[in-house]
Amino acid sequence: MKKWAFTTVAAGALVFALAACNSGSKKEESTGETKQVLKVIESAELPTMDISQATDVVSFSAISQVMEGLYEFADDSTSAPAIATEVVSPTNDGKTYTFKLREDAKWSNGDPVTANDFVYSWKRTVDPKTGSEYAYLFDGFENYQAISKGEKPAADLGVKAVDDYTLEINLEYPIPYLSSLLAKPTFYPLNEKFVEEKGKDYGTNSDNMIYNGAFILADWDGTSITWNYVKNDKYRDADNVKLDEVNVQVSKEIGTNVNLFKAGETDVAPIKGEYVDQEKENPELVTRIYPSTSYLQYNTENKVFANKNARNAITKLINSDQIAKNILKDGSMAIEAFVPKGINNQETGKDFAEEAGALMKTDIEGGKKLWEEAKKELGVDSAAITLLTSDTDSAKKLSEYVQGLLTENLSGLKVTISSVPFKNRLDQMSKGDFDVVLAGWAATYADPYDFLQLFRTGGEQNYGKFSNEEFDKLLKESATTYATENEKRWDTLLDAQKVLMDNSPVTPLYQASEAFLVNDRVEGLVYRAIGAPYYKNVSVK
Repeated sequence: MKKWAFTTVAAGALVFALAACNSGSKKEESTGETKQVLKVIESAELPTMDISQATDVVSFSAISQVMEGLYEFADDSTSAPAIATEVVSPTNDGKTYTFKLREDAKWSNGDPVTANDFVYSWKRTVDPKTGSEYAYLFDGFENYQAISKGEKPAADLGVKAVDDYTLEINLEYPIPYLSSLLAKPTFYPLNEKFVEEKGKDYGTNSDNMIYNGAFILADWDGTSITWNYVKNDKYRDADNVKLDEVNVQVSKEIGTNVNLFKAGETDVAPIKGEYVDQEKENPELVTRIYPSTSYLQYNTENKVFANKNARNAITKLINSDQIAKNILKDGSMAIEAFVPKGINNQETGKDFAEEAGALMKTDIEGGKKLWEEAKKELGVDSAAITLLTSDTDSAKKLSEYVQGLLTENLSGLKVTISSVPFKNRLDQMSKGDFDVVLAGWAATYADPYDFLQLFRTGGEQNYGKFSNEEFDKLLKESATTYATENEKRWDTLLDAQKVLMDNSPVTPLYQASEAFLVNDRVEGLVYRAIGAPYYKNVSVK
């Protein structure tokens, strides 16, 4: 989600914006017809609508409402056909996929969605000039590595339009989780003519967008804290879309969310912390536990965190169970390594986290000892670091806990908290402008590789610049040498995680859950383990 964080604006503005609105159906004065309107609260501002630039859960959620790709996620998080007529099996020893496309899919300007729209979109994303952080998802496609290094043009990517409605993918080696990848917004198509006309303005506001999904985006200027999804009459399955409109409002104050929900001013409100405990008997409370990890990520180019003992010292201080039960109190779970529970082996059904076991255990005295060793190695008696975090209630609470824990137990360490808006935190992370950052990752596809690849040397999202030859070797072997040998591939990923945890480029904090208050008039809203809910399946009684 993919990237997510403790996100979410001023209560006064929110109350003013929604005070005159009623949830559910509303009657149009001009026609007298009743409209189906869903009102939801989003946790943060919308950073971008460009699928090649999106990296966060808010952007992916919005894109999922107004666009669609070859596949979509079914309720059980498996892949289901969308623009592709079926979920296909590969040929050529798992290296070639051929898709037949629906001929009734159209863009909101009336253009047909064709195979070339996928070819253009994917080649645009992998082109180094685009600067997409998610370009690495195409690793394994023919020529991707050479393209990423500038050795070949993006035009050589292993994808082609056989004809208007036949798309072919060619891989260098099998990708076991490709079907899950293809349901992700990064793999959605783009209308080449429209995108090229808009240039750098594409995806920056709702006027510079074109859509092929159930809704079109309206009233978003690129920075606004409100926007709307309006039914797209040109959508291929428009007759089965019940909602006429979805009104979205950003709120970062959980208390405000609860009050708006209780007052009937919104249908869906995210809640956290003690509010979840307070609402545990409320039948309108919906809790989603999904494969995700909240963590501290260290900038290994920082003098302090270039030191392995300094990183490991902090990891030993963390009591994940205490964070989940006493700090958050929102249904989140303790975590024992970086890859969370909920990622199962496709052949054996075994959970990766359970097989890995406890790779981190609280050891306060051990942490203190490692810190003293780190100071000797660094040649210092004291150090000062800044903890970067998003400006939400839960993030502030957790960062203050970490600040207190570190300053209390690590002699001579001063910790300052920098709390900034979600979009700013993402920007600072991507630039490597941090000492240590409170961040998180939710599964974008159901495989442990999704989590571990974050720390490969030179990776687009390896913001802390961690590098370890043994880790890189194991990760590469899992993706290439053992791509078709399930047991060896799985064991190699388990070994890679052990190397990762031994070096602590990150400190896992907990496995997150999400909680929502959902009006009982809302039907068909499904929170899957992977991906955002699709509002196209929702109706309001």
